[in-house]
Amino acid sequence: MRKDDCYQLGHIVKTHGLKGMVNIQLDVDHPDGYSELESVFLEKSGKLIPFFIKEIIMNGVKTLIHFEDIDHIDLAKDLVGRTLYLPLNHLPELNEGEYFFHDLVNFEVFHLGTFLGTIAQIYQPSSQYLAAVLYKEQELLIPIEDTIFKKVDLKKKEAHIELPDGFMEIYFSNEN
Repeated sequence: MRKDDCYQLGHIVKTHGLKGMVNIQLDVDHPDGYSELESVFLEKSGKLIPFFIKEIIMNGVKTLIHFEDIDHIDLAKDLVGRTLYLPLNHLPELNEGEYFFHDLVNFEVFHLGTFLGTIAQIYQPSSQYLAAVLYKEQELLIPIEDTIFKKVDLKKKEAHIELPDGFMEIYFSNEN
């Protein structure tokens, strides 16, 4: 399985107990839709490796997974920090006008009608997703949230945004 054929489901935060369970942070809008997973892919040395799930326990935002063949805390420790992936065909159906953040890659970005650049990548360093836009040979990291992304035109592949006052000055304050 190639990474380009998958989407990021979440990541392993820490171990849980002594018998190999791990605590998962899911990066999805509706975590309960993933309560019946049979397997996921974990990235190891740049490759996606399938891991089969023996047990999954969901309690609100807390998700615990026990993988097959991971039966001791020492084996589970090796998984901490790894990212979980699922094939793109596992993505849930969207309503009209909805989109996945990864769909924004290669969209043209306009701030108050002025072309800024094209979204090169989507980052998620924490709970906030960021669109990486190349502007004047510099990468702008723009938070993907409704207060900034005012309109996304899926057909034209355009994102119309309104940046907060002073946002651009943060990036370009050292220019002459």
